[in-house]
Amino acid sequence: MRKQADHDASHPGPGFFMFSSSFAQESFRRAREHGDHRDAFAACLSLPPMKYRLLISSLILSTLSLQAIAETAKSPYSLTVGGGVGFGPRFPGSKKTQFGVGPLLDFQHESGFFASTRRGLGWGGGDEDFSFSLALAARGERSDKARKVLGFGGGGSELTGMGKVPASALGVFSVGGRVANLVELGATLELPLSHRENGRALHLSAGVPLLQTKEDTVTLSGALHVGDGKYLRTYFGVTQQQSTDSGYALYTPKGGLYQADLNLSWNHRIDTHWAVTGVVGVNRLLRDAANSPLAGRKTAPEGGVMVTYTY
Repeated sequence: MRKQADHDASHPGPGFFMFSSSFAQESFRRAREHGDHRDAFAACLSLPPMKYRLLISSLILSTLSLQAIAETAKSPYSLTVGGGVGFGPRFPGSKKTQFGVGPLLDFQHESGFFASTRRGLGWGGGDEDFSFSLALAARGERSDKARKVLGFGGGGSELTGMGKVPASALGVFSVGGRVANLVELGATLELPLSHRENGRALHLSAGVPLLQTKEDTVTLSGALHVGDGKYLRTYFGVTQQQSTDSGYALYTPKGGLYQADLNLSWNHRIDTHWAVTGVVGVNRLLRDAANSPLAGRKTAPEGGVMVTYTY
């Protein structure tokens, strides 16, 4: 199986999710080299961050490291723990940048079952050329107050009067493939199971390794994010009541492409258990999202560093 999506079941914050890209890709590369394709792509198939959309490829899916399984192929499971620091906009379009820390706990079984703070609860399968994953996860709430958890918030004072966007349970379906034995492609579909008025989203991604050695992998990744009308109206629209309460102009965006990401990641493998990953990148709001009154900043930097240990 292969791996996919950065994604977090609770979505604590921005740059932190970018780690998924390099970890997922590195895990897949190691697993492929050792013939353990099934577990490798399971690492890639996970959910992208809902609030900050730092997903950058089917490799960006989850901050998962399966190096131990890939190396030994003796254990029926892997357990990865870690933590990191990251930065990014408080919410898509926010003028403010926030910094924070985030933990990682990810369990992966050779059967394809996984349970993760980043990917949710699910199962996946496939081979080195095509893989899929089904998961239950969550899209975090967006607040109109500057609340923080571990340094990250799900909104900010810029949204005062906009009200709270409630969290919703998600069904997540991801597929991934490898082209020309080099480019990793992925697609992740988010279907809300609760608060369906928050809308559906589709994330398309691609990643290309620029450098690969036994210890290091440097990857350039990009992603395009698409939302239906409900999604765009929820996160970038302004209703009449919200306009009255917040002072923002009434705005009703249409569904479609709303964001693009470009990231450069570096994964350094210290040994068969320890790894460190650094990511820097930029995200850009597009079309109706970029024209939203809430988009105080259309282009924003993001980044972070994470350390993981795989048992």
